[in-house]
Amino acid sequence: MSSSFKSQNLSIMMTDIQGYSNASSSSSREEIIGLIRRHNQLMIPVITFYGGTIVKSIGDAFLCTFASATDAVVCSIIIQLLLREYNEKQKDEAKKMVLRVVVNTGDVSIEKNDIYGDAVNITSRMEGLECFPGGSIGISESTYLLMNRNEIVTEKIGPQSLKGIPEPVTVYKVPLEKQRLTEIPAKLLQLVEKSFSTKASPGAGGNNNSVISAAQFNEWNAAVVGFLKEKNWGENIGSLLDEKKIRENVTNVQKQITTTFSQKTVIESKKKDDFDDASIIGRIKAGVIDALIFIIAWFIIYYAVWWPVQAIVFGKQYMSAAEYELMADSKLKGLNSDEYSKVYDSLRRDYIRKYIGKEFVFVRPRSFVEFMISINMEYPFLLLALYMAIFWIIKGASPGQIAAQNAVVKNDGSPLDAITAIKRAFIFAASVAFFFLGVLMIFTESKKTLYDKMCNTRVVE
Repeated sequence: MSSSFKSQNLSIMMTDIQGYSNASSSSSREEIIGLIRRHNQLMIPVITFYGGTIVKSIGDAFLCTFASATDAVVCSIIIQLLLREYNEKQKDEAKKMVLRVVVNTGDVSIEKNDIYGDAVNITSRMEGLECFPGGSIGISESTYLLMNRNEIVTEKIGPQSLKGIPEPVTVYKVPLEKQRLTEIPAKLLQLVEKSFSTKASPGAGGNNNSVISAAQFNEWNAAVVGFLKEKNWGENIGSLLDEKKIRENVTNVQKQITTTFSQKTVIESKKKDDFDDASIIGRIKAGVIDALIFIIAWFIIYYAVWWPVQAIVFGKQYMSAAEYELMADSKLKGLNSDEYSKVYDSLRRDYIRKYIGKEFVFVRPRSFVEFMISINMEYPFLLLALYMAIFWIIKGASPGQIAAQNAVVKNDGSPLDAITAIKRAFIFAASVAFFFLGVLMIFTESKKTLYDKMCNTRVVE
């Protein structure tokens, strides 16, 4: 539950604009910012739609992860088709974008806002291969083996030597002209253009359109699913487009939740004189189930709720150099010399410049309120205490204890009152925080945990 490294097998997508370095050296800052803004507004909604997570943007590039290799490759195809349509509509050559996309799959370590590992290094090196020019899609053999090869046409290029990688990596290209899907839904293009045409907020570096709305997602889902069905393509390309599978999964989860919470607890099915002290195995089983449920819930709250809310309410935690300059300009615009100096010094003092990945970023200062919320999100012991307290008050048992047919009562067998339940929950969370010392007392001769002793409670079955 801490912010330590977590290892996962993911598909990593990296994108970059061909010729960006040359263009940026001969363009004004406003033109560069405009290019990055157009790039972001076109790319972010599509990546979001296909279940991708944007780990970070590196100037003209994105580093993204996908749980599904197939979804990552299909997203790459849609991106290239979208950019082809977009470029055809541009009369100004300076506004056109030629993107290269590479995808590799492997084990990575995740820590907060970044990922690490050989799989990331291989993906980065693949971007520099001459066989993947702008407008192309390149994938590694690990991605090729994991994706649905019946739906996506590939051409083998062969082993390639990559700088810093000891063994050659076999790579494939994904030719757009040979796919069943060679155009994108008109509705999808209209929606992206709608997002692109919305004027971005200057203070946000254009990122107010970065988060796709629920209405847009629903529109896209209907448009893309319908289009793929018309083209008879993508029947097995991933759960995002499989509406039947989604409904089945939701139904199964609902059934599991209903079954769990409709079960009678020990308190409801037995008289207090019939209670037996719960076995160590039963308590361990309940603890494991609760741990899994809480970790999943915390992960969803932290990554799916808190991060988006934090960005909306408090602003982005990390800013690229271009975004920082845009924000600074908006704050300094129209100030006299004295005010300008004060604000400029304040910005230099507050925003810390750090080197992360391949570029310098600026770290925004956090207010006390944001800091306290972040601490509780990153180290969720308060959330853990509330989780246990709520269930002990309502049911006298946590979800894990319900599944293991355990419950918590006072020593005399009477149900917990709210104060005792809250007290026990917070002592339990503190025990977990201090290396589970209070929990491990279950293995002592008395078989009573610290929170049971301090609250005069016991676990029964």
